[in-house]
Amino acid sequence: MYEKERQTFRKIKERLENYRYKENLKEFEAAIKKLITEYNTSNWENRFIVGGALEVLFCALLKSIGFECKWLREARYDIEVDGAKFSMKSNLTGSGDIRLINILGDERVEWKEATLFFISNLGICYADPDMNLKTRHTNDALVINVKRIKENISNNSEWLIPINIPRKPQNSSKIKTASYDVAKSILEDIDSKYLKNYLPEL
Repeated sequence: MYEKERQTFRKIKERLENYRYKENLKEFEAAIKKLITEYNTSNWENRFIVGGALEVLFCALLKSIGFECKWLREARYDIEVDGAKFSMKSNLTGSGDIRLINILGDERVEWKEATLFFISNLGICYADPDMNLKTRHTNDALVINVKRIKENISNNSEWLIPINIPRKPQNSSKIKTASYDVAKSILEDIDSKYLKNYLPEL
């Protein structure tokens, strides 16, 4: 059922591990390091922003190495690569649970998407429901534990692209806040004469 997605992942892995694209990958790693460090997801608001920015950056990386990639912004899928759709999830601690699907009340949902997991100190891991990885329902989400993904790639390294994804900082003296930056940017764009001088302090 997921043969197209698996083949596409294999092609992505092969290309990203090719020395020819070393500088493209290096630039992507630098971009996500800056993203994770400056917009630390310890601030809840930043979690959606970092997830969305990661999708945009990865899409740009894939296009830069010759893939046709679309940023989807759909409910269950984030990117489409050469006609194969993927969900993208990240875990910036390298442990614990990853939310696959948010749920309401006693709703029961099923994981059906080929998924790219961006995991700190590991890289990009591919997994899909036919790999029989154990998931579980919590009171508000269907989750998978990072351990299950690590077990899967320990048996088969073809599902891992080892790139440098840093852990989010544990002690940040200053964390950027996305909403503040958006508000400030808007005021600059409209050439604000009054409000820009009265932005609240972070």
